[in-house]
Amino acid sequence: MRRKLLALLCISAMTAGLLGGCGNGETQENAADAGNAAAQGQQEAADNGAADSDNTLYIHYMTCRNETQAEILAMQDIAKSYQEEHPELDFTFEVESIPDRTSYLQKLKILGASDELPEWFESDPDTWVASIAEQGKIYDINSLYDELGMQDKIFDISKEYAKLNDGSLWLMTFQCNTEYFFYHKNMFEDAGITKEPATFDEFIDVCDKLKAKGYTPLAVGSDWPPLRYFAMIPFRMTGNEYIQNAVSGKASFGEEAGLKAAEFMQKMGEYYQVGWTTSDSNTMNDLFTSGQTAMIYNGTWALADLTDENKELLDDIDYFTMPTYSDTDVTAATDFFANSGIGTAVRADAMTDQMKDFIGYLLNHYAEAALNHNILPSVMPDEETIAGLPEVYQQVIRDVEGVEQYAKCWDVVIDSASVEPLEKETTSLILGEITPEEWAANMDEIVKENLANLKSE
Repeated sequence: MRRKLLALLCISAMTAGLLGGCGNGETQENAADAGNAAAQGQQEAADNGAADSDNTLYIHYMTCRNETQAEILAMQDIAKSYQEEHPELDFTFEVESIPDRTSYLQKLKILGASDELPEWFESDPDTWVASIAEQGKIYDINSLYDELGMQDKIFDISKEYAKLNDGSLWLMTFQCNTEYFFYHKNMFEDAGITKEPATFDEFIDVCDKLKAKGYTPLAVGSDWPPLRYFAMIPFRMTGNEYIQNAVSGKASFGEEAGLKAAEFMQKMGEYYQVGWTTSDSNTMNDLFTSGQTAMIYNGTWALADLTDENKELLDDIDYFTMPTYSDTDVTAATDFFANSGIGTAVRADAMTDQMKDFIGYLLNHYAEAALNHNILPSVMPDEETIAGLPEVYQQVIRDVEGVEQYAKCWDVVIDSASVEPLEKETTSLILGEITPEEWAANMDEIVKENLANLKSE
């Protein structure tokens, strides 16, 4: 009965409408006020309408992560502990997992359009999040961190990665990742490779030597990994300026950085495994861990598959960071991909005092729980905990803290309607079905059309 009443209160507090353009700084500030006011109004309604609602907390968490992923397992562990410490609370932490990203996004947009968003849900910091923030439908996470005293306890990258272009923060994150080229040391040695590549010219030379020795140089999946390769040269040449301008329609994908990257991608196709276009991330990981390829580009979320029982890298595994491109690079060698995974939004009218108490408890216990499941958390572990971590994890933390400018993921910054076309056009480019110039022209047209559709909705 109490849960039904709470649900009715939540629905009555929600506002109508869904999609719109990105707000400017003033509209985002208004969105924060609207979202936080909605939460306050919902709390007041609960207080006036049902006194026992203070003892109820229901969280329906819709995620595109797999139920067995470390972040979910860590949160479930914490939710169980929270329930044990609050036996008087009618508490439910319900996870709905929809790992297929397309299916997940379709359902999310349908729920958003009908004002039926769950208490927690996941999204990238895209134009859709900007629009529902402007409408006051989600809570200002920057304000939440201030309220909970967590602002200085979250890794910078775990906040910066989830921010909208205007700097506002509407998403919590639960990872702290860097990305590396992992490699088999014995294959490098057998191919006569005596040092890790520091430049892209050296990287191509390494790939050629491995291929000449009969090894498949690179394991790759068909969705996000090629986009990471694609982003590397433009990032070295322009920082994130190239991709931000291209996806916003302010400049062409055919700028110099884009065409050089497109040529590089056609070269990379020579080094991927046979059948890469139908491979997913699991296949990519299996190919590398089973020794069927010499290298893999992956994030530190995969360390559990590359470490031993002591959480140290396997004897045959090592790694290097994104190579540099030229003497005129605008980014440092210590700048590369660092991210925090997809973000989690909290519906504004669900942000009661009880919800804040649970989130505060979650964040204060998350570092230990995440490390127990072999991932680096968004919340900083204390110094004593860091000192006791295996060396590879300590090095990752040092690398994260050393990144001054992180490379933005193309499939995150582009509008969601253009993600799948970007992946398809990139596949056609790598396979040699279209030229770099055709790829750029096609992407310009796709982005132009989808941005126009967004403005008209």
